[in-house]
Amino acid sequence: MTDTALASTPARWLAFVHPAWMIASIALCLFALRVGLALRRARIARRPPPRGARALHLRVAKPGVVLALVGALLGPVSVALLRDWTPMSSFHSLLGGIAAVLFTGAALQGRRLERGDRAARNTHALLAGAALSLALAAAVAGFSLLP
Repeated sequence: MTDTALASTPARWLAFVHPAWMIASIALCLFALRVGLALRRARIARRPPPRGARALHLRVAKPGVVLALVGALLGPVSVALLRDWTPMSSFHSLLGGIAAVLFTGAALQGRRLERGDRAARNTHALLAGAALSLALAAAVAGFSLLP
């Protein structure tokens, strides 16, 4: 299906599901980052963390990362089925793929932290920051692909 044919079909609207999904997941992850940074600042300043911050971080980060990873899988499906493009053939998909790997690493390190392994703190923070940075870069790169 060409982009001109896409313009007059319901597939055009379906092509916006992946971008909307990813905006929501990135927003959740950014909020989780904000809370995580508050936890980190409190730890570095040797003061108690904000009340409920750890639970809030976990409650927001887990679904945010799951949504981001599911969205990363939906992207190639979307371009193959709705746009008739070759999946994983754009700069956007390269950045998104790397971000997905980094999100997975951040989640695994977060799981270690959740289980009490404090040695995972810096790796978790580094991976999460890198994942979000690349996800934002992928979002910008994806603007040129919108229908």
